[in-house]
Amino acid sequence: MAIKDLLVAYNDDPGARNALKFALQMGTKYGASVTGVYAYAPETYEGSIRRWIASDVLDSVREAEQHGAREIEKSFRARVAEAGHQGAVDFFIVAGQPDLMLARTARFYDLLLTGQFVGSIAKERRAMQPEQLLLRSGKPLIIVPADYGVRPFKEHAAIAWDGSRSAARALTDAMQILETKTRLDVLSVETGSDEGRHPDMPDRDVLVHLGRHGIEGQVVRLEADRHRTGQALLAYCQEADPDILVMGAFGRAKLGATVFGGVTRHVLEHMTVPLLMSH
Repeated sequence: MAIKDLLVAYNDDPGARNALKFALQMGTKYGASVTGVYAYAPETYEGSIRRWIASDVLDSVREAEQHGAREIEKSFRARVAEAGHQGAVDFFIVAGQPDLMLARTARFYDLLLTGQFVGSIAKERRAMQPEQLLLRSGKPLIIVPADYGVRPFKEHAAIAWDGSRSAARALTDAMQILETKTRLDVLSVETGSDEGRHPDMPDRDVLVHLGRHGIEGQVVRLEADRHRTGQALLAYCQEADPDILVMGAFGRAKLGATVFGGVTRHVLEHMTVPLLMSH
């Protein structure tokens, strides 16, 4: 599937602005339309409190929320114009739980871009939760760091590969991007432990699979103990500065537990380059 329809979660914070810049670059490169969406949670009141609030006060609150949403749309369109983007652009506003509304909306696009989830990992009230976006949307997610300096693509990508289901899912979801890169590093973290490793298949080679897609990759072996896999991946990104790191959402095995394990959480909290994640 070609990349032709990009969705950007936009609320005018630094991460969202970077996500928009990155999306516009992708839109130009792939000839894709870029749609911005502002999802916000309307103020709600418990029944016992609601009855004491006058209707005109509630109307004022709703009007203020809608005004704020319109100002965010103005900011979005101004930044698109400032970038000189010539491709198709759209914007709309949805009210509701942000992560749920974004996940439902993302199903109608190729992928969703967001800014870094600063604070969200700690479950802030009504904050977007990255695991909910991945679990509910069924689409890949590109997250752009809040302090990332968006620059022209170097056509260099990296993928964290451990042979797991989630890594394979991310590889497939990123294939249209990887096929356009001139350099691909397949990152294999050697921890010296069998815990969490997937059985080796010596007669199968991910580089052969990539080669059949016209992608020339190289394996980069990183060393770390099993508690520092995330640090090893980020140290590589700090030095090599790829356009994007592709990674599966490393999960815990127990049913009902959070989908994110320690590696994924560490990368999300300390990422320095855009991250494409799938689950």
